[in-house]
Amino acid sequence: MCAFMAWEGITAQHLTRVAPEQVGLDSRQLVYADRAIEEAIAEREIPGAVLAVVKDGKMAYLKAYGNRRTEPYVDPMTTSTIFDMASCSKAMSTSVCAMILVERGLIRLQDPVSHYIEDFRDWESEDGQSKRTIHVQDLMTHSSGLPAYASVPQLVEQYGKLNADGLMEYISTCPRQFEPRTAFRYSCLNYITLQHIIEQVSGESLRDFARKNLFDVLGMDYTDYLPCREDSDGNWVNTADAHWAPLVKGDWHSLIAPTEEQPNGQILCGQVHDPLARVMNGGVSGNASVFSSAEDIAVLCAALQNGGSWNGHRILSPMGVRAMRSIPREVSELGRTLGWDNCTPYASNNGSLLGAQTYSHTGYTGTSIVIDPESNLSIILLTNHVHPHDEHSVIRLRTLVSNVVAASLTGDPVEQMAPYTEHYYKRIVDFMDEKPVTSDNIVMLGNSLTENGGDWSARLETENVINRGIIGDEAMGVYDRLHLILPGQPAKIFLMIGVNDISHDLSSEEIARRVEMIMERIRRESPSTRLYVQSILPFNESFHRYKRLDGKEEMVAQINTLLKAAAKRHDAKYIDLYSRFCPKHSHTLPAEYSTDGLHLNEEGYKIWVKALRRYM
Repeated sequence: MCAFMAWEGITAQHLTRVAPEQVGLDSRQLVYADRAIEEAIAEREIPGAVLAVVKDGKMAYLKAYGNRRTEPYVDPMTTSTIFDMASCSKAMSTSVCAMILVERGLIRLQDPVSHYIEDFRDWESEDGQSKRTIHVQDLMTHSSGLPAYASVPQLVEQYGKLNADGLMEYISTCPRQFEPRTAFRYSCLNYITLQHIIEQVSGESLRDFARKNLFDVLGMDYTDYLPCREDSDGNWVNTADAHWAPLVKGDWHSLIAPTEEQPNGQILCGQVHDPLARVMNGGVSGNASVFSSAEDIAVLCAALQNGGSWNGHRILSPMGVRAMRSIPREVSELGRTLGWDNCTPYASNNGSLLGAQTYSHTGYTGTSIVIDPESNLSIILLTNHVHPHDEHSVIRLRTLVSNVVAASLTGDPVEQMAPYTEHYYKRIVDFMDEKPVTSDNIVMLGNSLTENGGDWSARLETENVINRGIIGDEAMGVYDRLHLILPGQPAKIFLMIGVNDISHDLSSEEIARRVEMIMERIRRESPSTRLYVQSILPFNESFHRYKRLDGKEEMVAQINTLLKAAAKRHDAKYIDLYSRFCPKHSHTLPAEYSTDGLHLNEEGYKIWVKALRRYM
């Protein structure tokens, strides 16, 4: 069982975090992915999820939803949660390890499997008249003819538990179900066989080989195989620490999303869910048993999209990557690449909108990796839908999410998609990393005056006040980020925006119209939110700091008159801060309240806070 208290020790970002617009994605479209996932949680199809979107080698979207554990207590999902990757292990580890050995001249895809496993039987017709060799490539493309799976109870009866050699003996001699390369049948036995080849050739366990040649190379510190055994009480326990154990305080299991409750009541947490991988192979298996996090997988996706290297560290050559994501010509009609899925019935997680070269893999526990080379886009959707009971499916959800993310690719130049400052997008990423806005929140929404206010909960002595100010923001910038606020239906929004619009040489009427667009949208998308429209504050030209504001002090009063009327039209409370700062018959911010003629000092914030306290 995972420890109740978890220390979230994963803080380093593997890939550069950017706002979606900075890499040509539409963040407003991505909200539909949030909705699809949240609906699946509401319908109890999944306890929670993590979604990561990688574009052009950057992390464009990373979000956690729901809970990673619901039994016997609730533990919230985080973006650093580590998942049982199930069959995604085949693609993200076993196949990559095999290709590494191919590139080193130690494995040949055309080699017979029997070249490495002496007792491995090839295919033979029932009458014994025809024989066909099963090759390494056939294992990787699931065209070998091996059965899909094996009965674990029968294997245990025949060989006993934790008997990898016994399992391999069974695979070597079990009936072949069709002639190699004539059909496709997805088979865990293929990749358990491939594991044995990798281990024989390398002289190392799959766990050690993957660590040295793949995970460590890319800095995937939170990715590992977790060996396990059954104890005397019938519970599954790990026999070695995870690679990340030294990186966290407390029990290293605390970062893991648990899977299914077992007949004896144990909930697996760090012990692989797949029965063959757990019961026969003891947690290190070619078909399943990798545990990983969204950020680690994102690094692997970035490396594959970058011709096999990331941040100067190479795992495969560009030709090796191209081979691994291409369907071999001998089985071109079957739809499987050397480790990944391209167009078989198992590839519905690709969705309907991504390019024809898209390759992907899924895992039974609810994991999915999709990579589109054409758009340089990767979609990582991680769930543990088998927790606490294996009663639901995520097939439909995967397709929905892939289609939403694909549709967020606008095709517009990045300059058009990202018209705001670098600081603007840095703040957007910060907001995405914070807890989502909820109906308990009071939102302070605006530009630098709001952002520089810092902790508004402390200032206003009111819980749940969050700062959504961005230095340099303008009315349309606020409008374009409302999708990060309004779905949470916040209790109150205090809006102040417009002074930076003045510096863009817009008329008072145009600025007021843009602010009114914000009011209209808040009313439309979050009708229960109480909206407070704050007047624009005056500024002081005598500081000579903001040349584009020179000669425009009187515009503030004109805009505020228009905003007051607009607030009334939209049933919003108008808060006149302007007159609290301006002396009578003046349009100028007194110097004693400002640091530079535009921004407030602490004395200025005291005046602002005093005006707002009555509305808390």
